[in-house]
Amino acid sequence: MRDDEFLRNKVPMTKSEVRAISIDKLNLIGKKSMLDVGAGTGSVSIQAAHEFNGLTVTAIEMNPDGIDIINQNINKFALKNIRLIKGTAPEDIPEQKYDAIFVGGSGSHLDEIINFASDHLNANGTIVLNFILFENAMQVEQLLQENDFKNIEMIEVGVLRWHKLGKGHFFKPNNPTIIVSARK
Repeated sequence: MRDDEFLRNKVPMTKSEVRAISIDKLNLIGKKSMLDVGAGTGSVSIQAAHEFNGLTVTAIEMNPDGIDIINQNINKFALKNIRLIKGTAPEDIPEQKYDAIFVGGSGSHLDEIINFASDHLNANGTIVLNFILFENAMQVEQLLQENDFKNIEMIEVGVLRWHKLGKGHFFKPNNPTIIVSARK
């Protein structure tokens, strides 16, 4: 989905190229349940729910502006397969098993979120986490190893967008994003 399809506010959004890679890494084909932790604008939840009709998405976000824009986008796309929770992770996440977990924001609770994911991710389930800070990515890599996750992979994605400048054009970079994925 293109970024301009989403309603926006001041809450940061996972951009389309990073979102596409993250959703691909979640391996959602045939999956029934997905958890989106730190959903932000809900772009990952919205796109996953839109593309995978049989998927039930639980999105948790603590920022009232995020909750507002997610609700607006749920209504815009007429999605019935997203459950939105205003709260913090992991304490406000429903106690159930998930086939896939996406972490877009951890609110300084990365250790607790990985422990929750380890206990609540189905066998062969996937977890995908996005970071802009190298230190957070290195911390999660260690946490995933300690919690017996397999196939830990880390990539960095840098996207540059073409912009007009006077008579010419240039490529303006977005912040690079580190995408970490693993399997339970």
